[in-house]
Parts: sequence; structure tokens; C-alpha cells
Amino acid sequence: MNTTNYRTRTEMKAEKHASCRSRWPIALDIGYSGVKGYSPNSLFCFPSYAKRIGKKKDVIGLPAKDEILYHDFETDDVWRVGACAQKSTSINDTSESQSELFGRHRYASSLFKVIARTGLGLGVMNTSCGAYNKMPCYLQTGLPPAYLKGSDKQELVNTLSGRHRFMIQMGDKAMPYDFTLKPEDIDVMAQPEGTLMSLSMDDNCRSVRAARDYFSSNLLIADAGFETLDLYELYNRIIRGRETFTNFGMREIFNRVCTRANEQYHLSLDQTSIQNVLETGEAVRYVSTPEERRPHKVAYPISDILKKVVKEVCEEAVDKIMGAFNGLDEYKYLVLTGGTFAPWEETIRDYFSAMDSLTILMGNENCREHTDLIYTNARGYYLCMVSRLRRKEAGGVK
Repeated sequence: MNTTNYRTRTEMKAEKHASCRSRWPIALDIGYSGVKGYSPNSLFCFPSYAKRIGKKKDVIGLPAKDEILYHDFETDDVWRVGACAQKSTSINDTSESQSELFGRHRYASSLFKVIARTGLGLGVMNTSCGAYNKMPCYLQTGLPPAYLKGSDKQELVNTLSGRHRFMIQMGDKAMPYDFTLKPEDIDVMAQPEGTLMSLSMDDNCRSVRAARDYFSSNLLIADAGFETLDLYELYNRIIRGRETFTNFGMREIFNRVCTRANEQYHLSLDQTSIQNVLETGEAVRYVSTPEERRPHKVAYPISDILKKVVKEVCEEAVDKIMGAFNGLDEYKYLVLTGGTFAPWEETIRDYFSAMDSLTILMGNENCREHTDLIYTNARGYYLCMVSRLRRKEAGGVK
């Protein structure tokens, strides 16, 4: 098993996407594992983690090529963001607040503000596929269906709106930002609805041929991300969110891997430090014994543990879906989306292979050649937003 496939990637790709005349559209999927984004000239992803390293005057030298630094102009604080922040975290570092990293109401935390602003900054960064045209930004993002009913939406909008003054530095390239997002320029939809839009639209915001059948059939979307498994259905042409579970995502997988690795090897892995272990597939320690005082290297592999845990959580997730929806007898399509489903695809297709009435679709079904499954929601957010803005520009309905 290649454990690096389970680590949240860091990438920014210059790509030209459909856009509109009067706004600079940005789509952000701010997950517990990674921030994924779409803009007119790029798509990008980085781990949802940041670590404060001091004031601007305390930072010396240039960052590494793939290192992201965030400099807040209001506080003068500098943060490492994404993978470089994870790499700077020791296995013995226990200072991280779990509520700040994974809590449902994390929106007011400094860490969330930093990763959200970093996503906004990358969304207006100039690339080889175009430069930000200084037009007002419009932001589309999302939340799990069950979270839209509470205060989460307003808390999220409050954090994302207002004036944003900061600088992003990637390698030797630094770009300052000073822009304002109004609350009315931020829209929040149910996360799996992003997948439904991505499944139904081509890259120019037009409906694909199969879209009519999708919208007229009973269709269930299973969105397995880092923190939640969201079940979201289109039933008799009515869109509704049904269930959100918090124990079938990648966080649950990592929790079990950490627990078993700690029991087997007496390590102290947690949700942050395991990211560095996934890079190589093993935890490395230097130990000494009373007989041999000199430290020697010991490697503790986690690939076998990870493989077993991935399989068992997948089976539990499928059992939960089957139980919650009466064996899926009434559904024509089961759509799998979210980064956690990527390694589960083969297992789930095999599980349902005898059900002739059910068609398994991946969320990136009509764009597999150029869009990874982790971007499905962000792509759908973006296409839906651009389509809506274009209709508004043409004088159509909102």
C-alpha cells in the first residue's frame, strides 16, 4: 500500500476555467483535511493546517519552494500553512486544540481564519492562465447538509466577510492582498450539492446529456471526507439531505491507525503527526538500550495497519448506507464523492456488483481525465456559481 496516497496533497495548477464578465468567482471547499479551490485561472489544494511561527521580524531566509507563508498585516503574525506547517510539528507536540482543528464551530479560530484567507489569496493569485482583473470577488463555499440548519452558515459567512489584509509567500514569490468581501457576495450550499452540480455540468457550465436522467431519478450521493460521511439524496425530484455521520471519514481511519500503532509500537501518533509518517510509510525513532548506549535507528511500518483499517471502515460505511436507505432498492444511482471514497471505489463496486438496478458513479464521472475526486465539490460550487452569475448578467433570474 502506498501510504502517501492518504496524505493531503499540496498543489496549485494553472488552468483556465469558465468565468463571467462582472465578478471574479472563487469556489472554496474548506474541509477538515484540506482546502480545495477553483478560480478562473487555477485549481489548488493544501492541508487544513497552520502554525504560527512569530512576527515578521523573527523570520529569516526564504521559504522552501513548496512552503506557504501567511503574513497577517493587522497583527504582523507569520504562519506556516499546509504541509510545511505539518512538517514543523513534532510527534511530541501536544499543544494543538482538537476543537480548533476538528470542532464543528471552528470558524472563529485563528487557524481557520488563516487557512480560509490563504484559500482566498490563492484564488486571486496570478498564474500563467491569467491575472486577477481587480473585479469584485464572489465566493461559493459549502457545509455538510445537517450543518446548514444551525448557526454554522452565519458563523462561516461572518469569518469570510469583511476586509482582508495579508500577504501570501510561496517560495520566493510574495503577493500582498487587500480586498473586501461583502456578506451578500458569499453563498453557502450543501457540500454534496457541489458534487451533483459537478456531475451534471461540463467545463463550460452546460448540462451534460445524462443530467436530465440524474435529476429525474432517485439518486443518492455519499460524500466521505475527512470528518464526515454525508448522505444526500435526490428523491422524486426533491433535493434533501438525510444524514451526516462523523465516524466514517478519514479522521476515523487515522484515529484507528494511531491507536493501533501506539499500542503495537508504543508511539505517540496523533492526527497531525501521522501526516509526516504517511510520507514514508513508517515512523522512525532513534533509541538506545542499557547494553548499547549509542542510539540506533528503528523504523515502525504502518502500511499493514492502514490497509486493514481502510477496509474495515469502508465495510462499516457501506453497512450504514444500506441500513439507512433500505438496501438502496429505490435508487437508480449511487454517487461516491470525497477524498475518502477514492481508495474505496473498487471495494464498493464489487460489493454492489450483483445489483443490476443500481449504477455506481464517481463524483468526477464526466471529468476524470483532468479533475481528481478531491475537487468534485469545489468544481461543482464553481460551475454552479458561474452559471448563476452569467444568468444574472444576461438579465435572467438569480
